[in-house]
Amino acid sequence: MADNRGVVYLGNGQVEVQSIPFPKMQNPQGKPIHHGVILRVVSTNICGSDQHMVRGRTTAQTGLVLGHEITGEVIEAGA
Repeated sequence: MADNRGVVYLGNGQVEVQSIPFPKMQNPQGKPIHHGVILRVVSTNICGSDQHMVRGRTTAQTGLVLGHEITGEVIEAGA
């Protein structure tokens, strides 16, 4: 299976493309999620919020994976 990559906020004005875990249909405690989907990203845009992080104008915690404006193909759906 191909790597799953994301742009990760590292700190003031610093971002980096990193390998990140593939998502699972469960919450952090391991409970199944029945109301969501997992997408294979087809296309994405850069949002103004992402630009603020790249420029260091944010209160976001380090380690945050950027990007929320995507078009994708549903590859898994909750029950």
